[in-house]
Amino acid sequence: MTSSSAMDLIVFLSVLTFLSFSQAADTASASNSGAISLTEAVSEARRQSPKLQRSGSMAEEASWKKVEAYSGFLPSVNLSTTYLTSYRYALTDITLGGSPVSVPQVVPTSNVAITATLPLFDGFASTNRLLSANSFSEAAKQDYSWTQFQVDREVTLQFYKTLGALILKDVANQNVKTLQDHLNDVSLFKKAGLSTHYDVLRVEVQVSEAQTELLNSVDNIEINRNRLSELFGKDTDVRELSGSLPVLSPELIKSIDVNNLKGRTDLQALENRTEGFRQNESSMERYWVPRINAFGQYQYYNNLNDRFDDRERYREAYQIGVQLNWNLFDGMISIAKSKQSIEQKYQAEKALRIAQIRAQQDASFWKRKYIYFCSVYQSRTADVKKSTESLRLAKEGRRVGARTNTDLLDTETELFRAQAAVINAQVGAVEALINLELATGQKLYTFN
Repeated sequence: MTSSSAMDLIVFLSVLTFLSFSQAADTASASNSGAISLTEAVSEARRQSPKLQRSGSMAEEASWKKVEAYSGFLPSVNLSTTYLTSYRYALTDITLGGSPVSVPQVVPTSNVAITATLPLFDGFASTNRLLSANSFSEAAKQDYSWTQFQVDREVTLQFYKTLGALILKDVANQNVKTLQDHLNDVSLFKKAGLSTHYDVLRVEVQVSEAQTELLNSVDNIEINRNRLSELFGKDTDVRELSGSLPVLSPELIKSIDVNNLKGRTDLQALENRTEGFRQNESSMERYWVPRINAFGQYQYYNNLNDRFDDRERYREAYQIGVQLNWNLFDGMISIAKSKQSIEQKYQAEKALRIAQIRAQQDASFWKRKYIYFCSVYQSRTADVKKSTESLRLAKEGRRVGARTNTDLLDTETELFRAQAAVINAQVGAVEALINLELATGQKLYTFN
């Protein structure tokens, strides 16, 4: 098999593979329900995002833990009832009238008891526990707010990445068609003696590279679509995207202060979480303080016979008093929990510090990246204009014989590369801007 035949076979197989991908994409597109805009995508993600739903559930859980913390101030009421189906009374031996007598310890076979307990003093452990729950609840709300902002930005970024991949596919597809036309022309010129075998091989290599880029662009579309579907909480989503890539300018971030992190509600949540652990530590270290409770109990019982429905035999009893409990030793459980709370507070403080340092570094990094991509976009846009003019001149030159087919091919390749670079620069600028927003917590641009 000659080199030319082998190359023709590679080209044929590449085209066949591309047509298979295109057919699969067309089948998927035929089954979709219509195009989706960025605004619709963000709204859908807010409704269906598992990440956002999980954060909302965590906020709801934290609010109920706050309700739980009120138990240190509110009374508790318990109802208990017993009915003995079989028993043998304990006997107490006493001397009555000089004769020993065994007196049974009669226990009610039917008994209903209501017991109420009201905490009076616990060394302010309940107060600190409530303050801790308040801090954790506020942190969970701030986390939810941040997650919503994060999901909005992640969907926006993935939307434009997918849109950019679709545009790059069109550019790559046009490049393949142009190179195929050149390959046909060069093959005909070779038969006529106007081109050499070297010219044919050179074009065949470029066709092979262009088809590889086309297949890669198809893969990128699939990858980005899957990531967008994941943000929607779906297994797959084949709807078309409507919109265009935004053109961003460096002036957009000229006045931004990368050290201003007041908009980072996730950092505020970490601060509140750290405060919650501090209050929890204060609560846990009061294990040595005695607890004082007021209590009352009412009993309705029958110790005269074994019937539970004989209302005339039931009697009443009650008791009211104050109870003091002092934990002198519980096997080191309280001490261990107190030490654990200290370490939890320490870990939260360090996690907050790490997040603050990383936020400042990320903000500075993405600010530089944004300026870089804006500069690349401007230069590549100028390159497209220059390449377009060069292509026009190359066509005119070939028409009059001053330029060769190779010159025209090189000019067209430069134009396609410049067009692809423009798209990549736009997507890069969007990615840098969104990551800068996430690093500073500030909404810098309204995408639509």
